[in-house]
Amino acid sequence: MKDVLTSRVGQLNGLITLWLARIATVALALIAIVTLCDVVARKIFNSGFTFTVEMTEMAMALIVFLGVGLVTHRREHIAVDVVTLRLPERARVWFGLGTNILSLGFVVLMVWRLWLQAAFITDKGDTTPILNFPLWPIAYVIAAGSIFLVTGLALHVLDSVDRAVHPEKSAPEAAERPFQD
Repeated sequence: MKDVLTSRVGQLNGLITLWLARIATVALALIAIVTLCDVVARKIFNSGFTFTVEMTEMAMALIVFLGVGLVTHRREHIAVDVVTLRLPERARVWFGLGTNILSLGFVVLMVWRLWLQAAFITDKGDTTPILNFPLWPIAYVIAAGSIFLVTGLALHVLDSVDRAVHPEKSAPEAAERPFQD
C-alpha cells in the first residue's frame, strides 16, 4: 500500500479527491443553510422556499459522487471481514486482489453508464421542475467525480497485485483500516 498510494499518481489522486470532497462539504453546508432558512420561513412567514427539495436532491448527488473518491482512496469504506480474518494472510491477499478487480470492473461499467446518462440528459434538455435549472451540469459533475472512484480502485488493484507478487509486503496498516482492532 505504501508504494502505490505514496507514488506521484497516488499523491495526485489523494489531492484531487480531497478537493472534490471539500466541494462536497460545501454542498452539505448549503443544504443545511437552505433547509434552516426554509424551516424558519415556514414558521415565521408561513411560506417556505419552493426550491428546497430540488436543491437538496442535486446537492446530495454531488455529496455522494464527489466524496466517494476520497473514501475509496483512503480505504475508509465499511468493511465486514468476519470470514476473511479467519483466512491465512496469503489467501487474504489473493481474495483482496479478486474483489478489487471485480469492484473495478463494476465501477468502470457504472461510470461509463453515468457518462452516457449525462449525454442523454444533455441531448434531452432536462431541467428541474421549479427552478428550470438544466440537469446536464450536475450529471457531468457526477460522472467526472466518479472517475476518481475508478482511479482509487485502480490503485488498490495495483497494490493488491504488488502484495500478491511480493509476499514479504505487509497488508495495509491499521491506520488505513480504521474499523479493525
